[in-house]
Amino acid sequence: MQTYIGKYYNGQTNSSTDAAITLAPKQIIIEIKDAQGTLRQLYWFWDQVKHPAPDTLEYPGYPLQRITVASLTFADAVQYYLQHKKGQRFFARRGRTIAGMVFLAVVGIIALVYFWFIPFVAARIANNLPVSYEERLGQSSYDALMQQYHADTAASRQVNAFFRQLQIPSRYTVQITVVRGKEANAFALPGGHIIVYDQLLKEMRHYEELAALLSHEYAHVALKHTTKTIFRSMGTYVFMSLLFGDMSGAGAVIAENANSLKSLHYSRRLEKQADLYGLELLQARQIDPRGFEWLFNTLKQQGGMQPSEWLSSHPDLDNRIRYIHEHTMTERAVTDSSLYRIFITLKQ
Repeated sequence: MQTYIGKYYNGQTNSSTDAAITLAPKQIIIEIKDAQGTLRQLYWFWDQVKHPAPDTLEYPGYPLQRITVASLTFADAVQYYLQHKKGQRFFARRGRTIAGMVFLAVVGIIALVYFWFIPFVAARIANNLPVSYEERLGQSSYDALMQQYHADTAASRQVNAFFRQLQIPSRYTVQITVVRGKEANAFALPGGHIIVYDQLLKEMRHYEELAALLSHEYAHVALKHTTKTIFRSMGTYVFMSLLFGDMSGAGAVIAENANSLKSLHYSRRLEKQADLYGLELLQARQIDPRGFEWLFNTLKQQGGMQPSEWLSSHPDLDNRIRYIHEHTMTERAVTDSSLYRIFITLKQ
């Protein structure tokens, strides 16, 4: 630190006051005596100091303050401290910039892990998960869900007979349960359980609609869409449990959150895959592919009367009707009398 003797102008009067002016690294310390002779100290911080002349410094405010020093070394000393302060500001800004870049990098890594790595690894785990494990997860979810539902045993028997008549080869033991409810809804669980609300069945007019619905929901099971989406949506705990082979822990979390499965949201890509897979199943059995169009229209009409969770989790029905048309082959459909009879019995 260096101390000089100079003059202090407070900006309120034209008169000056003798002052001891000390140049310190962080500030300028100005010592003056007030009208009563009491020693006072004023502090000017370098980042606000102006240097309009070699022997003069100013400090902004109302009023503007000023000091003058008649010393040959004063100007050089001031320049040193001003340059040093600029360097500090530069490194401070650089430090803040580096800190900001590190923060953004960390956020980017977290986002990459959450949006890419976890889904990627979860999908790989799901693809290699044995059917028996999926069935255990699905059974845990089913048991938890059925505590809130009342199953229609007769309707369930008919719908299962309908699905068996479709003769779809499968690694899974598909079990369809019809439950009573006022919503037009249906959803699949891992491992083969499919739940259908009786309200949706009541609204159907064609057996091809039921074939389209079951083939679509079965596609989610066969293509492991339900399992993959659950791993992603149920959070990191399920993912880590499965990664380290803790099936009981994963099953417990899924069972606790089973209620959310009835409105599970698939990506548009997965929905399209399920639609087209279901369409292939129908066309391979010469079932009229218009079953999808009739089903979607039934859902739209029923959704206008009361809320439909199937509609909320299966959006863009008009767009889906369009691509069903685009992928429909021109081969003539044949009426399946067995499916028709089961459907008529179900509707009675």
